[in-house]
Parts: sequence; structure tokens; C-alpha cells
Amino acid sequence: MRDRFARARRVLDLAQIRRSPDRRCRNQRSPTRIGDARHAPVERLPEALRRRCWIPTLIGIALVAFLGSSPLALYAADAAPPESASGAERAALDRFVRARPLRGARIGVAVIDLESGESILEWASSQSLVPASNQKLLIAATSLARWGPAHRFETLLLTDQPVPDSGIVEGPLWIVGRGDPSLVSESLWRMAQEIRLAGIREIRGGLAIDSSWFDAQRTHPDWAPVSRRAYHAPTGAFAVNYSSFRIDVRPASDAQAPARVTVVPSIAYFRVRAEALTIPGRGRLDLDLSELPDGSGERVQVRGAMRAGQSPRTYWRSVARPDRYAAELLRSVLETQGIRISGGVRTGRVPTDAELLLRFEGESLADIVRDMNKYSNNFIAEQLLKGLAAERTGEPGSWRAGAEIMRDYLEQASLLDAGTVIVDGSGLSPRNRVSPATLTRLIRHAVLQQGSGPEFLASLPIGGSDGTLEDRKYDPARAVRGKTGHLRSVSSLSGVMPTAAGLRAFAILVNGARGGRLDVDAAIDEFVSTLASIEPTRSPETLDPDGLETPAATESETSQPGE
Repeated sequence: MRDRFARARRVLDLAQIRRSPDRRCRNQRSPTRIGDARHAPVERLPEALRRRCWIPTLIGIALVAFLGSSPLALYAADAAPPESASGAERAALDRFVRARPLRGARIGVAVIDLESGESILEWASSQSLVPASNQKLLIAATSLARWGPAHRFETLLLTDQPVPDSGIVEGPLWIVGRGDPSLVSESLWRMAQEIRLAGIREIRGGLAIDSSWFDAQRTHPDWAPVSRRAYHAPTGAFAVNYSSFRIDVRPASDAQAPARVTVVPSIAYFRVRAEALTIPGRGRLDLDLSELPDGSGERVQVRGAMRAGQSPRTYWRSVARPDRYAAELLRSVLETQGIRISGGVRTGRVPTDAELLLRFEGESLADIVRDMNKYSNNFIAEQLLKGLAAERTGEPGSWRAGAEIMRDYLEQASLLDAGTVIVDGSGLSPRNRVSPATLTRLIRHAVLQQGSGPEFLASLPIGGSDGTLEDRKYDPARAVRGKTGHLRSVSSLSGVMPTAAGLRAFAILVNGARGGRLDVDAAIDEFVSTLASIEPTRSPETLDPDGLETPAATESETSQPGE
């Protein structure tokens, strides 16, 4: 096995797989930054550029297959010589748990050898803590195991009667959602093209949406209070653009003139009321979103003022009615394609005798999981969880049923322990609990799967290079990969690091630290970077947590949603 690792490492070095990505790829903002609560473009990258960005990953996966080795070979990389002879890991752990920003926190750390599963370093690794977005590792592994990386979700389009030669459909066009998390504006353009190619020229019965694949609960009760920020995007069997949209506010050229408000996408679902002025001095903007009384859309009201010459302000917000939002966007795209539509948008159950027009396939699950983990997209995680539930039970997908499926996966893989609590897929609930030991074993189990290990590994952000780790202080050449997680007073990072002695899976959970988020993250990053730069010991090094100040974090301290 080690000979194959060494061979893969040499080949990957020659191919420069682990070098920094193409600068053009790094500078593109992925649509899945919606879940990151920082940036959230709706549009996807051009297909040619997306292929160029992922050439290194595809080459790496092909090398794994060629060498006939474990998926771990994809991740092989050189590491710096050890900084000290022995005890370096123990010293790094001691410094980490005593770091000033972590005072008052409950801390859990686990580091294992990815090949053998041998424990390398531990600190209270069996205690179950709030994982925040590290919870997404569970739904990623469960989804890949159930469906496989090549799986594509389908959206069904049907008509009440066969399409006549005239291309005029008298009844509605039915859209039956199956929970595809990958639908974006570009997807609906392709869907509209397929509808036109199917011979439809006019739809006289409007659009009808069947969203019965999921239950009616759009946001989890544990997330309360639910904001209109994009990271609180509601679920929906037929939803688009991660159930979110963009608001741009620009000052006018002249003082006292109204500011310009633009909503993207520009569709009939939104009623925009701009009441903001441009002023010489500083101003403050207020957004007010409210659902229209008839349920047909939402009012977007912008009040306040902004300074003349000020840079445009961009806001990402979630929609209240995912199905209506998606339907209105599809209507707009269909009309742009030259298909006339009369009649409104309604919801209901598709008739049992409806005629299937086409099955529209979205992105592959490998791409979906990559987008979810790279940018910590909460919407994708919950869509996957409810989709698992709907498919297994034959009933509308629910959080309760989806959480049970995730537990079953852990139990069948011998990864479930008594302290594990699964509430949702994204990690927004402060009631989720998982131990660092469970997370490292989960990562090892997922990476070792021959059918989906490379895809799981490739989904993790690369330290200092992309995703939610792009702006963290890591050397991209070391290729540390990790899933970030944040709630109020919760910071976590779990993933894989290459070292001189081999690949390591690690999990770090910090609950209730007194320091600020940036300081806690900096302490975690320094610890992980140190471990990645030295040669770990071959036997477990365990520190006794007794005697350190580690009071428990209360649920109120971990109740605010974040990444």
C-alpha cells in the first residue's frame, strides 16, 4: 500500500496536481457562496471555464484508477521535514488547548492515520459537541453512499393531454419537483430549450407546480429566529438559485436623487419599491421583505439613504415561496424562448393520467456535494436530507425521516456512538451533537470508498486556496483540506492533512470559547498548519483535559446561524 502511495505521490508531483489552481479559476465566485453568507452570485461559471478549473481534479481521479490504488493516492503530497525530533504533536496540542482565545471552551480534538485508522493525537475526542457546518460531512457521506457520485436528480414536466401538432397546450404545464438542489437560472434556460424542442409553442393553462415530494415545513423549527439571510434559505421540491436572490443598491449621480435598486433575477415575483435617497454625507439603508397577500410573490422595499459616490451595496436574501419563485423564473425564461404563456401559476397534485413530456436532469451528485462543502451551502444540505427521506419512505420528505436515514448510515458503518444527535443536514441546529472521534472515522470511511472516495475528498475546501478556506492562513502547497463550521460561540474544522508520515484525518470542535471567531479560527489554523508541517508520532498522544478550564457552552451561546 505504501509503495502505491509513494508512486502516486511522484506521479502527482510531475503532473503538478497539488499546485495552486489556475488563477482564473480561483477568482471566479461560485454560485454556492450563497450558503457562505458572504457572496452569493446566482449565475454559474461558463461551461468551458468550469471544465478548465476541474481538469486537475479529473486527472487526479484518473491517476487513482490507473494506479489501482486506494482513493487516498489522489491526496498524496510532499511535506516539509519535521520541526522537532519527538513530542512535537503533543506540544502543538498543548499550546492549542491553552490558547487565549479558547479560554472557557469545551474542546475536542482527534487526529488519526487515514490508512490504518490508528489514533495519533487526542483531546477529549469522545465527547459530543455542536459541530456547526461540520454536520455537512455526514450528509455528504450518506448521500454519496446512497446514490453514488454520478446520480442526477430529475424534474418531471407533464401535460394533461399529448402535445398536438400545433404546439398549443390548452391545459397547464405541470412541473413536478424532486428536490434537485442544483437548479439555477442557467438550468431553467436549458429546461426551456428542451420544452421548446418537445414541440410546445404556446401554453394556455399557465404553470402548475407539484411540490408534494417534500413536506410543507420549509425551515426547521430549531433555526428560530429565522432571518431572511441567504443561509436560512427554505427548502422546496421545486426550487431554484438556492431559494435566494440578489438586491443591488447604487447611489445616483446627484445628491437628493433616488438611489437605484435592482433585483436579480428581474421577474414578476418581485415588486420593488425604492425609497432610498442619495445624500452628501453618510446614510443607512434598510431592507423590508414581505410576502404579497395573494401569495403570488414578495415586495422588496428599500428605505434610507446612501452617500453620493459610495460603492454599490449588494445583499443576498432568501425567498418566502420557493415554488412560486421558481415558477415565475421559468415563465420568464419560457417567454424569452418564444413560448407564449397565458394563465397564472398554481400549485397542486399532478393528475395521475397526465402525459410525461420530459425528464430534466440536473448536475451530478459529485458536483452538488462539492458545491455544498466548498462553500458551506445550507440549502443543498437540507435538500439532500429531505430527498433521502422522500425516496426511502415514499412520503413527503421531512427532517425527522432524513435524520433517521443519516443515523442508519452511521450505524451500518459502525460509526454511531451514544452521544451523536442528528437534527438537520446543514448544522444550523444547535441540538446537533457529534464527537471528533466520530468525525475522523467518518472521514476515513468516506474517503476509503472506492466508488465515491475521490469525490468526497475533492469536495473539501483547500486551505488558502478555495471555498470557505480561501482566506484562511494556510500554505496552498501543503494541500490541507477541511470543512469549516460556525455558529455563535462554535468553531469547527475537520478534514484531511498530508504529513511526512502519511495522510491524517482530523477533527477539531470548539464550543463556547470566550475569544472572537477570527481569533479562534486563527488558533485552529495555526494548530493544523503545525501538525501538517511536522512528522507525527506513531503512537497515540493523549492529553488529559482535567485541570484545564473547559466549562460547557450553553445552547443559547450556539444558537446564531452562520457558516
